[in-house]
Amino acid sequence: MTSIRQRLRELKTVRFDWMLMIILCSLLGFIVENIWNYFTNGYVDNRNMFLPFLLGYGIAILLVYIFFGVPTKKTLPLYFLKVLVFTTAAEIALGYTVEAICGFRYWDYTPLPLHFTPYASVITSLGFMLIVSLFMYFYFTPLMKLFKSWSTRKPVRVLTTILIVLMGIDWIASFVRMFILHSSNETWIFSRDLYAWITTREMVVVVAMFFVYSFLGWCMESCWISFLNKKWTNRGMMHLPLCPIYGFGEFAGYRLLLLLPHNYILYFVIGLVFCTILEYVVAKVMIARTGYLWWDYTKRPFNYKGILSLESSLMWGLIAVVEMAFLHTGIEGLFMGIPTYILAMIVIGLILITIGDLIYTIRQVKTEGMKAEENNIMKVR
Repeated sequence: MTSIRQRLRELKTVRFDWMLMIILCSLLGFIVENIWNYFTNGYVDNRNMFLPFLLGYGIAILLVYIFFGVPTKKTLPLYFLKVLVFTTAAEIALGYTVEAICGFRYWDYTPLPLHFTPYASVITSLGFMLIVSLFMYFYFTPLMKLFKSWSTRKPVRVLTTILIVLMGIDWIASFVRMFILHSSNETWIFSRDLYAWITTREMVVVVAMFFVYSFLGWCMESCWISFLNKKWTNRGMMHLPLCPIYGFGEFAGYRLLLLLPHNYILYFVIGLVFCTILEYVVAKVMIARTGYLWWDYTKRPFNYKGILSLESSLMWGLIAVVEMAFLHTGIEGLFMGIPTYILAMIVIGLILITIGDLIYTIRQVKTEGMKAEENNIMKVR
């Protein structure tokens, strides 16, 4: 475990890998803020900068690393607390500093419940804590190794230097403009009114449903395979308890079934056909891209090359009937009691964590391979 002094010593020389990390986190910060802004205020904008980078996020990750390092499984609970205090204090300090210098509120959390200053609230502080801590736990070290390998190339160094200089100039120019105008630096805005045919609530619920069905699919598959193996077997390809094929299947399949007359026999038939086709297509893509298939039906009766089986196809039809009769309406009813902005924040966090988990898992599979026999995976080539 390195100390603060040792981590500071690492930064004495020019570190292009760190520059790349700052650029990445600044871009992610810009994206995350705009997603949050979209769901809470109904628009996306330039976030007071001219370029799509919020340098504060890159600097924040650098400071988190210097002060707290990278968490381990053992130190993660305490790490959560440290990051919570740090990010909350940083938000409050930055907000009041800009207000004192530029004469306006840089952001305002007073409309949010559980806020304790205009620049901090329980909801946002917990959100930052989770995003930053999980980023440092899962992705910081692999990304730094990747950036270190990239930084040996001269074109990467030149491009990195140019971007960092432009970000610094943009940061100074933006704050000078805000100081002169005593207001935010708004240069462009895109309102969701342009596509008001779909409500924010509907978008959030659709994405939330994706995660719910991905989780339920993971539960069903893991329990069934564990029963067959007579020991616990994690059927999720990623580290998170998710099987995304079920989420995608629900998104497309449910909307297909909505077009049909209310007939459970028809639901059964269409669900069986649609999910069987989806299963076949996904299998072919997985085999072509990885050489593995994440299921193996070779020991099941009436199977086709281990990819399809009569048993699984009948089960898809049954699941379609259960979904239309009970499942979807019940889950959607639970979401109705959750305010849109809270559900949106949860969904945004899940999206970011899932994307990172997927990238990390793909890299891990490439280096370590899959435990095919243990997880009932079929190795094709």
